[in-house]
Amino acid sequence: MGSKLGLTKTQIFFLVVQTQVGFGMLNLPNKLQETSKNDGWLSIILAGLCIQCILIFYWLLLKRFPNYKYYEITRYVFGKYLGTLCNLATYIYLILTSAFVLLVSAKLIHEILLNRTPYWVIGLLLFTMCMYLSNSSIQVLTRVLTVLSALILFFIILSFLTYTLQMDVNNILPIGRSGLKNIILGVKESFISLYGFEIILFLYPLAAEKKKAFLKNITYTNVFVIGITVYFTILSMLIFNNNLIAQIKVPVVYLFRPLQFMTTDRIDQLFFSVWAIPMVLSVSVYIFFASKFLKSISKLKSRPILLTGILAFFLFLLSEKSDVMLGYYANIIELFSYLTIFIIPITLLLTSLVFRKKEKEEKI
Repeated sequence: MGSKLGLTKTQIFFLVVQTQVGFGMLNLPNKLQETSKNDGWLSIILAGLCIQCILIFYWLLLKRFPNYKYYEITRYVFGKYLGTLCNLATYIYLILTSAFVLLVSAKLIHEILLNRTPYWVIGLLLFTMCMYLSNSSIQVLTRVLTVLSALILFFIILSFLTYTLQMDVNNILPIGRSGLKNIILGVKESFISLYGFEIILFLYPLAAEKKKAFLKNITYTNVFVIGITVYFTILSMLIFNNNLIAQIKVPVVYLFRPLQFMTTDRIDQLFFSVWAIPMVLSVSVYIFFASKFLKSISKLKSRPILLTGILAFFLFLLSEKSDVMLGYYANIIELFSYLTIFIIPITLLLTSLVFRKKEKEEKI
C-alpha cells in the first residue's frame, strides 16, 4: 500500500491509544487492591513489559507478510479450514469485547451520570454513535480518533487540579511492601485492563511505514499508554489510602469529586463525561475489524458492519447489568483472549518460521 493511502504513524499511534485507554484505567487501582495494593503501579509496569514482548512477536509475524490481512495470514499458514476456524475465534472475541465494552460503558454512565435513564436507552445511544463511525472507512475512523485524542491532553491537564488536594506519599511506600508474589498476581489484572493492543495485528498492511518504523511506533504507543496508566494509578494512591480505594469502584473518577469551582461543583462528572467519548468509541474499532473477519469466514458481502453491530447490541441487551454477570462475562472474554491474543499469533509465527512461509507475490 502506498504511503499516500496508508495510515500514518500518528494515526496508528492514536488509534491504538484510543482503543486501549478506556474504562479499565478508571477502576484498575480498585482491582489492584486485591493483590499488589500500594505496589499496583509496579504491576502495571511489568504488564507493560509483557505487552512489549507480545508486540515484538506480532511484529516478527506481520513483517513476514507485509501486505496480507491478518485473516489471510491464518489461512495461508494454517490452511483453509484451520485458518477459517482461527478467524471465527477471533471474530467471536471481537464481538464479545464490543458487547462487553458497551455494557460496562453503559453501566458506568448509568451509575455516575444518568441514574434514572434505562440501560437500554443508554446502550442504544452509544450503539448508534458507534455504528455511525464504524460505517466509515479506516481513514475516516482514524482521523476522528486522532482529533479526539486531544482529549487525553485535557485529562492530564485536568488532573493537575488534584495537586491542591492532600496527598500522602506513605501510601505508596515502602516500595515492594506487598511482596513479589502479589505484585506478579497484580500483573494479570493490569494486563486485562490494557487490552486493545491486539488491534495492531490488523494494522500492519494498512500502515504507510512498515518494518522497524512500525515497531518503533507501536513501542512508543505502549510506553505512552503504560505511562498515563501508572500516572493516574499513583495519583489515586497518593490521594486515597488502600482502604478507601478498595471501597471505590472507579477511583480515577472520584479523584475530582472534592474539587469545586464557581462554574461547576462536580468536576468528577465533567471528567467522566469527556472520558466516556474515547471509552465508547473503542467499540467502533472492534466492530469495524470484526466485520472484516465476518466477510472472511462467510459468503456475506453486504452490510457486515451492520450485522456485526446488531449482534453486539443483542448481546448487550441479553446481558444482566450486575457486577456478578460482568465478572462472568469478563472471564469468558479472558479465555478467548488467551487463544486469540497469545496462542494463535505465536503459533502462526512459529509455524511460518519452521515451514519457512513468507508472503508470495500473489495473495490467496
